[in-house]
Amino acid sequence: VKNAALIHKSGGGTGFSFSRLRASGATVRSTGGVASGPISFMKVFNAATEAVKQGGTRRGANMGILRVDHPDIVDFIQCKKDTSEITNFNISVGLTEKFMEAVERNEEYDLIDPRDKTVVARRNAREVFDLIVDMAWNNGEPGIVFLDRMNRDNVVLEAAGEIESTNPCGEQPLLPYESCNLGSLNLARMLREKDGAYEIDYALLGET
Repeated sequence: VKNAALIHKSGGGTGFSFSRLRASGATVRSTGGVASGPISFMKVFNAATEAVKQGGTRRGANMGILRVDHPDIVDFIQCKKDTSEITNFNISVGLTEKFMEAVERNEEYDLIDPRDKTVVARRNAREVFDLIVDMAWNNGEPGIVFLDRMNRDNVVLEAAGEIESTNPCGEQPLLPYESCNLGSLNLARMLREKDGAYEIDYALLGET
């Protein structure tokens, strides 16, 4: 939350994978308590974002991603049904090849405990996919992210780790704590006049 607040303070956005968090209601052995689940943590991040206004004009942006095989996935898909809640997040479901194959075959797929990787339940894949479509039609959320495809195509950084999330607008998948440096160039300033006509100053463009 602290790192996100610092980024929002300077005008940036942040993307999070909540897929490693235990499901709501799961037992926490170290304390004997009960886990509150990913959505409750999203609300904490959402409240922190609300408190930090960027330059006094706009609030920060977040992307929240949850794997489709997380036990809380149905609640996550519907967490923005009430448009007055979690207002500082875009959300996307992280889809897997195994899930999409189960959708095509109208089969059930496994929901997996992120703590110990055990199967805790099964759901009909097509019903979950239809729920994603219905909610996206309703208010534009959630989006979808093809996690397996994203990592398969990331051959350069494959050894560095697994990509689990993107930046708030979804155009840049990144490893944890990597920076998405988006900028703009004024191409009109990259021109030079020569013999009464304009041409691209490639040296200046390259330097810029």
